[in-house]
Amino acid sequence: MILNNYIDVDDKKLKLLEEFYDLHKNAKLNLTSIKDKDDFYLKHYLDSVYIFKIRNLKPHNLLDVGTGGGFPGIALAIFYPEVNFVLVESKKKKCSFLENAVTQLNLFNVKILNERVENLKGFNFDFITARGVAKTLDLLKMTIGVSRETTTWIFYKGEKIKEELIEAKKYLIKNKMKVENVRIETPFKRTYTIITFNNN
Repeated sequence: MILNNYIDVDDKKLKLLEEFYDLHKNAKLNLTSIKDKDDFYLKHYLDSVYIFKIRNLKPHNLLDVGTGGGFPGIALAIFYPEVNFVLVESKKKKCSFLENAVTQLNLFNVKILNERVENLKGFNFDFITARGVAKTLDLLKMTIGVSRETTTWIFYKGEKIKEELIEAKKYLIKNKMKVENVRIETPFKRTYTIITFNNN
């Protein structure tokens, strides 16, 4: 399996990943333009979990904003069954697909919410992720209400992240946040933008 070229994946996780891929392949909704299996595993699964693996990140609870087809949320939930995940998606049809997937895969650590993240009440997360959802400044404004002083944001970004960070500079300074970009060139292209509060 192509994932094992880059990270360790046991048979139980591989089985769940295979089942989730099959659910995507047979979905009536057009959730992704990536149909080729190897591409799907690299650009959805590996992309979702790679930063957590190379940095040895261990969330306690995680919010995935605008999870869409379940990335990175469902992929991360398969790899980290001990972590509690909340996946927020505003489109009802996508939520129905995800709720069915969570049931089929017996992912008891996942809660799907058909909601806008800025309307969430009574939650605080130690990790917040978003992939292909909105610009950095907008994401921070949307999620600041569900953060805590130890929260880590991980935004899955591309080539335009420098412009986004310039736009967000005043907000980052005002809220005493620090930024690190981790750039990956192979086997996929990705900038992981990691934002934390500068509590020093």
